Amino acid sequence: MIPVVSLACIDENVWIRVVGRGSFQCSPCLKKIVQEQLEQGRYDYIIDLGGCEQLDSTFMGTLTGIAQRLKTRKKGSVRVINVSESNKQLMENLGLDQLFPIRPIAEGKELPPAAAEYAFSQVTEAANISKKSVEETVRSAHEALVTANQANAPKFQNLLEMM
Repeated sequence: MIPVVSLACIDENVWIRVVGRGSFQCSPCLKKIVQEQLEQGRYDYIIDLGGCEQLDSTFMGTLTGIAQRLKTRKKGSVRVINVSESNKQLMENLGLDQLFPIRPIAEGKELPPAAAEYAFSQVTEAANISKKSVEETVRSAHEALVTANQANAPKFQNLLEMM
């Protein structure tokens, strides 16, 4: 199943939902969404992983890159919500909990304001993602993970050398 990424701008926040696997398949789309929103002056991101079955390192590295970019700008934030226990552990094992808040679904599902639910629109366009874009996203995602936490370097050394 190809992951589905949906977007809604609600108040000052950009809500991004991922349904399916948070993987290299939807990471270029996520990166593109954030770039477009930054160009429109939106800096606060809520990433809803309530429908996300599993995460890969490229997706987690893409989130890391977004958080690092906002930190460099000294403006904005990333919050990751509705995270399953297994995904939370994956993120914590890479040190992502040091970069942005991770709210587990076990603490209660967080939802956008009820009136805003209609505002979500699907933005995943997997068929339009070039091989070059995927490769660039994979490389930059893993570089971000290593930059964020040097303990990640041995985990991704072979992959980065291959790229």
